[in-house]
Amino acid sequence: MNSGNPEVRFLPIRSGVIRRAADTPIARLARVAPVRSARHGDQVTDADQGRALVVGASSAIGRAIAARLADRFALHLWGRDRTRLDETATACRRADRPSPVVEVVDVTDPAALAGAAGRVRDAGGLQVVVWAAGAFDWAPAPDADPATWRRVLDVNLVALAEAAALLVPELVAHAPGSLVLLGSGAAHRAYAGNAAYVASKHGVAGLAEALWLDLRRHHVGVTLVSPGLVAAGAGLGAPVAQDSPELLLQPEDVADAVGYAVDLATRGPARACPTVIRLDPYVEP
Repeated sequence: MNSGNPEVRFLPIRSGVIRRAADTPIARLARVAPVRSARHGDQVTDADQGRALVVGASSAIGRAIAARLADRFALHLWGRDRTRLDETATACRRADRPSPVVEVVDVTDPAALAGAAGRVRDAGGLQVVVWAAGAFDWAPAPDADPATWRRVLDVNLVALAEAAALLVPELVAHAPGSLVLLGSGAAHRAYAGNAAYVASKHGVAGLAEALWLDLRRHHVGVTLVSPGLVAAGAGLGAPVAQDSPELLLQPEDVADAVGYAVDLATRGPARACPTVIRLDPYVEP
């Protein structure tokens, strides 16, 4: 088995789980023909596509997601590290697209978040928002730092909810659209040693489900993408990364899942939405 190919569990509008075939990569599924636009009745080509915002684009996962979307959308990239954001922008430049708009944003600062969201709205044509920003901490509850727990909750959940309130009206205005939230295995089960992270990701799962119920009638898909450990960021510090690196996903695996959800939602009014995508390596622990 190849650990680089994730197993995906796909929950459509109706209840039930569909497993993608092992020999069918998500990226291949996303290559669908253009459809007729719900807004104009004209055929949608790649050049007609609008804008996509990737939050957390200075991370390895965020960069892979941005690169996956760069062929179809003009990009806005938010992150904390200007140097890494510029590197992401360079990797995402396309001859037939405007240069990515890069902005350093502290998403936990409500004023900064509102200002950045306003600039994205002013640019017009927002069809896609991907929330890949995240904070993580390994600490058993007796050793926890309250300030660190607050930051984990603020970045992973509170700022996400505020951003959704600011940007969802734009997605509705330019539907069909897609809102993709990065979850985690911790969005579906608990682990010892990172209670704040588990709580935040459970909150993200609930937020994604509730937003979907609000937005489905507006042709805006909402998808929770929940990967297992990824060979990036905090995942590299996990013991399994040293002992069994084959159990880690790659950032590109996550990007393919995000791209699948975005393509399905934005290439025309879709009949179904992948509301939950869970990614695990084929290799069993």
